[in-house]
Amino acid sequence: MLNDISVLLPVDRPASALIDCAASVAALFEAHLDGIACVYQALNPMIASEAAAVVMAAEYQTGVEQASLVLDQFEIVTRKLGIPHDAKSTFDVSYEATRTLTQMSRLYDLNIVAQPDRSNPSRTDFLSEAVLFGSGRPMLMIPYITHAPIKTDRVLICWDGGIPATRAVHDAMPFLRKAKTIDIVTVNEKEGASEASSAALMAHLARRDLAATPYRITADTANIHNAILSLAADNNSDLMVMGGYGHSRLREFILGGTTRGMFESLTVPALISH
Repeated sequence: MLNDISVLLPVDRPASALIDCAASVAALFEAHLDGIACVYQALNPMIASEAAAVVMAAEYQTGVEQASLVLDQFEIVTRKLGIPHDAKSTFDVSYEATRTLTQMSRLYDLNIVAQPDRSNPSRTDFLSEAVLFGSGRPMLMIPYITHAPIKTDRVLICWDGGIPATRAVHDAMPFLRKAKTIDIVTVNEKEGASEASSAALMAHLARRDLAATPYRITADTANIHNAILSLAADNNSDLMVMGGYGHSRLREFILGGTTRGMFESLTVPALISH
């Protein structure tokens, strides 16, 4: 069950849709919801003029004011819906603020984040990757085109038998139990090719009284995310469940190709686990 949820609120782009989605999830599970706003303080040890310092201080103050406005929005929505909540903020230089938020995210049953929007970048865009790989907890990513509360009537599981996908399915059990329809999509799966096939997953879910319908599709490696999103659109999926894949490079996780594609092209809210 989901009892404790966080939503990471950007302060430099509109957050009302994200707040509404997070509130709908908290209301669905009667969970506590924390709204967390992050203000990044610029750090430049090579500042050479007083004018530059003044500009940086002004930018920081603007961020503080924007955070206050966003948290006010959060308070209004959660109080109106009667959702137990808390509003929090962090103020620090980029690296320390990200580390603080990642550590905080480890203590929630679910962390809700906004999908990065390349046409409207935010300083908090990379928090989604930090939370995915650093929290050990499931992450619900809300597409920037979303303008309605979360629904869970039809859930699409993206399945490849891997460890992240397995983790995602079990993290998503609270959502799956509320779904009216569960679909399972596999890409380029051969019939009976693995002990962790879609058929095996269907049997696993059936033992939990969860019926599912399989969809086997084919796609080139570079086009897997588009094929899955196309199926989600055709099926009117309300929520996707998927593993978040990446590889380590110089102590940082780099998103895998399909996961990167999903981050960039997501059209349906997605519960992602690593």
